[in-house]
Amino acid sequence: MSVPKIADEESRAHASRDAPRAQLRTISRSLITLVVLVALAVSYAAQEVLIPIVLALLVSLLLSPVVNLLERIRVPRLLGSLAMLVLVLGLFVAAIAGLAQPARDWVAHAPDTIQTIERRFGGLREPLREAEQATKQIEDLARSGSAQPVVNAQPSLLASMATSTPRALADVAAVIILLYFFLSSGDGFLRRVVEIAPTLSDKKLVVSIARDVQGEISRYLATISTINFCLGLATAGAMWLIGLPSPLLWGAVATILNFAPYIGPTTTGVALALAGFAAFDSLGHALAPPGAFLALAVLEGQFVTPTILGRRLALDPTVVFVWLLVWGWLWGVIGVLLAGPMLACFRIVCQHVESLRPVCVLIGDGSSSDVCAKGAAAKGADAENRSD
Repeated sequence: MSVPKIADEESRAHASRDAPRAQLRTISRSLITLVVLVALAVSYAAQEVLIPIVLALLVSLLLSPVVNLLERIRVPRLLGSLAMLVLVLGLFVAAIAGLAQPARDWVAHAPDTIQTIERRFGGLREPLREAEQATKQIEDLARSGSAQPVVNAQPSLLASMATSTPRALADVAAVIILLYFFLSSGDGFLRRVVEIAPTLSDKKLVVSIARDVQGEISRYLATISTINFCLGLATAGAMWLIGLPSPLLWGAVATILNFAPYIGPTTTGVALALAGFAAFDSLGHALAPPGAFLALAVLEGQFVTPTILGRRLALDPTVVFVWLLVWGWLWGVIGVLLAGPMLACFRIVCQHVESLRPVCVLIGDGSSSDVCAKGAAAKGADAENRSD
């Protein structure tokens, strides 16, 4: 038998062996795509149920280290969970009570603020107004007949609040109840998962992964919440020094919106710019609030957070922005605020689960300190050494 025939037979044998593998890869990718689409559809359809569950789960992961500490000093877990829940509710009610009046004042003065800003920028709007008038005249000339416009009666603000308040209260009650159950259950669910695992090695693996994921997510949420709270305090202090009304309100806005990467700080800066132009006459004084916040946001984003958290959880900016858009489309504003913590938690899970390591590498920034990128590079080097 000649050498070319042997080579052809070997290539056909390799092709026959690789064909089922290629089909399996195609089927697995199709199934993954289908699962992702189904998950998105379920998230959109069941958002009224899923949002309280996700919010309560994230808060429970944030508070669980404190409850565990109370349990280690012989405080019953049920009592420690109840104490933490009462403390959180007390702080939340106090914050709402302290910020309600400034928020009402800003809402009441919103029309005057808009008119003030329009007067400031009236010269810039003049060309747009002329174009709008010309367009309206063309439409009037082209319109035939004298049909009367139909005016749709819009519900008043009071009516909208009256219809949305019971639903909001129900959602808050659901979050509180779920939070208590998550905190008080402790490791009960984990123990049941361990019982399902077939072998002793599987049980150890489940416990190790669950402990690592829970601990790392709790540390991340506690750290990022502390950083955002300090940013809010610094923002409130800066606004007080500048003389902007209601500095505590702007500090709270900066704290909450900073949970949404990129979009949150940008929204805070734009809002402070509008507030500055409405509150101050001079251009320099009006630009001081957004300028001060921009300096604080850059300091936090480029120095404080990378120094404290490191770059091991650094995410690709494109992935973060797409993730924010997706969850904002699915769940609205609350989805944008929860998207950042959910993405970081998801990457922590991918980092510890072997089958999800490729996803961890995909959504990371690929830096030299990226844990998943390091693992992928080490595996590639090992594969090259074995092939050699």
